[in-house]
Amino acid sequence: MSQITTLIRNFLPQSLLKSIRPVYNWFRSRVRTFRRARMEKLSLNHLISDLRAADIVEGDIVMVHSAMSRVGNIDGGAETIINSFVRAVEPSGTVMMPAYGSADDVLVSMKTDEYIDLQTQKSYMGKITEVFRTYPGVVRSSHPFSSICALGQDVKIMLSDHPNNPNVCHASSPMGRIVEHDAKIIGIGVTIAVGMAVSHFLEDTDETFPIAVHTPAFEAKYIDANGESVTRDVIRFDPKASITRIGSPNTEWINDSLTRHFTKLGIMKHFQYGNADSWVMNARPVFVELKRLAEKGITIYLTKDQWLEMNDGDASIDSW
Repeated sequence: MSQITTLIRNFLPQSLLKSIRPVYNWFRSRVRTFRRARMEKLSLNHLISDLRAADIVEGDIVMVHSAMSRVGNIDGGAETIINSFVRAVEPSGTVMMPAYGSADDVLVSMKTDEYIDLQTQKSYMGKITEVFRTYPGVVRSSHPFSSICALGQDVKIMLSDHPNNPNVCHASSPMGRIVEHDAKIIGIGVTIAVGMAVSHFLEDTDETFPIAVHTPAFEAKYIDANGESVTRDVIRFDPKASITRIGSPNTEWINDSLTRHFTKLGIMKHFQYGNADSWVMNARPVFVELKRLAEKGITIYLTKDQWLEMNDGDASIDSW
């Protein structure tokens, strides 16, 4: 399915892609549901045991990225997956998940006066994050297209300062707090690309970052999760720069290279969660290493051609 998805993205016009996406998503969901139903059903206790084996313990702050289709046939579905993380870190821990939307949607809403409402705006980051968004007690940070949801002991510390700066990942943003508190970033059935969001904190706070990745600030109006109307400046990541960013189409080289690199350093530790190949990384060493790499011109935007040009045609990453 992933190869078909790549072909579709590469060869069909964006206008056509947008029109067929609902049908494609419906079909993909049905295929995944059929496949999961044929697997052995896994329990909450099974998933908690998997997290314990990965050293996820009471008191941890965890930022969870996930692909439900990879986990398997879970008794209770997304709610059980969420409960496994809550149970693993309670009572003094905190569970965080992305609830990202679209900067383009925000810009459109400014023209139509139909403003983004974070009380109802769905997460674009998969079913688990969307179920978590409406989970009892969950709080959503105030950002029109890059909000974070959290539940637990440190919600206020992790989320409350998100609207205090136009950048998405400023020093007191959720990502800044994740690095400050050395939270555990967890990937369930997803690539290291999502874990490299720590780079955005580096990009937003380090003036020596080697490439420009932001567009000018623009005024955004939206409704926050408390129902309050917010008008403020925001800065988005430049869509042109994002073409070669890890996780975008045709960026497998940097994805695979950074996976090998962080695994070799012992920062990225792999484990099994249900049926999903998964990993965990502490945020602070990720940030420190990304900063060191950026000083050498190695970023999450680096293409293989650029690397070869920098190194006289040598494709090896051993020198990183």
